[in-house]
Amino acid sequence: MTTCLRLGDKQPLELNLSPEQIVAICGRPAEEAVLDVSAATAAALAQPLEFPPLAKAVVPGDRVVLALDHDVPCGQQIIAALCECLVFAGLNPSDLTLLAVARDVADFAARDLLPPTYRDAVTVELHDPDTRDHLSYLTVGQDDEPIYLNRVLCDADVVVPIGCLRSEPALDYNGTYGGLFPTFAGRAAQDKWFAANLSEKRAAKHRNLDKIEQIGWLLGVQFTVQVVPGPAGELLHVFAGLPSAVFRAGQAACQQAWSENVPRSAQLVVASIDGPPSEQNWDNIARAITAALRVVSSEGAIALCTAVNVPPGNAVRRAIEAGDPAAALRQFRKHREPDALAAVALSQALTQSRVYLLSDLDEELVEELGITPIGTATELARLVGSNRSCIFIGNAQYAVVNVDGE
Repeated sequence: MTTCLRLGDKQPLELNLSPEQIVAICGRPAEEAVLDVSAATAAALAQPLEFPPLAKAVVPGDRVVLALDHDVPCGQQIIAALCECLVFAGLNPSDLTLLAVARDVADFAARDLLPPTYRDAVTVELHDPDTRDHLSYLTVGQDDEPIYLNRVLCDADVVVPIGCLRSEPALDYNGTYGGLFPTFAGRAAQDKWFAANLSEKRAAKHRNLDKIEQIGWLLGVQFTVQVVPGPAGELLHVFAGLPSAVFRAGQAACQQAWSENVPRSAQLVVASIDGPPSEQNWDNIARAITAALRVVSSEGAIALCTAVNVPPGNAVRRAIEAGDPAAALRQFRKHREPDALAAVALSQALTQSRVYLLSDLDEELVEELGITPIGTATELARLVGSNRSCIFIGNAQYAVVNVDGE
């Protein structure tokens, strides 16, 4: 039996396996991807869920902020379609602001998709959580601490969050408003949110979700655009409309596309990260590890198949050196670092399983992280062949896989 693994945007790897080895092949949605993202976005804006068309919900003179969350596939086309809709509705392009975080600056090649007549009139704001001048006071939170957000959100007449939907159990997903907070908050609030998100106490996480809902309400957010990701950096759905309605429809679509049950755990779980270079990052490695840990057997192995070519930050190295997931968790609750999610996930995985990595990283670097490097497709095939049972998870950054009855 032949199965194919996609690694980034490279040629798929083909593995020949005996049917007895394969417990399940997951992470391959049956739905077709959206062929024309711009057209799908325009259609969603014209017929939103439980809300009037966006063009009828704004008036000339409104200052509109399009707030783009991290990791939104096809973000350029979505932003361009939103700008076209708003300008057609009579808004001046100079009243439109595209808001993103500094590390996502490449997403604003979206300007190139805008008509040249107003391309340069649209404002681009890159959020810096460490610059006080970028922040404005919004309110006092339920924990009696002040909440500061990027000033353009607080000054806007209309805020349209643009986000990527994930199934609720997914790592670090905080709902439809999660793209506003803590993404566009100050550094102190981001660190505190991150610490609570790593907490094993469900109460801490629920308090965070309540805070995010409060922030969305205080900003007066009544309209959002959210996408359901597809394989290889594509989209399955574009939803627009009232946030609560979009969340319900989006969760149902995510469950159908990405949630699967398998009959039993496996000795080896092969988790691949599909998609373009923007998908090949350490946050997605953390998500892939989390997906694999749900279905790998005790003392089994996880093989991460990626095209990652950027080394992790200091957090992963320190977690491996500590050799204790609990100690790493305590450390990263106090001091957030960009690769802390990957550090905690990898530290946990290495205490339960052997971890292999196929990537574009130097093999010596991979070994220093306590991971066994896989250099070639032949080595991967040999590893797969040496295990009695295997589960394959494609697009592991999105898949939510569970063992029946667990």
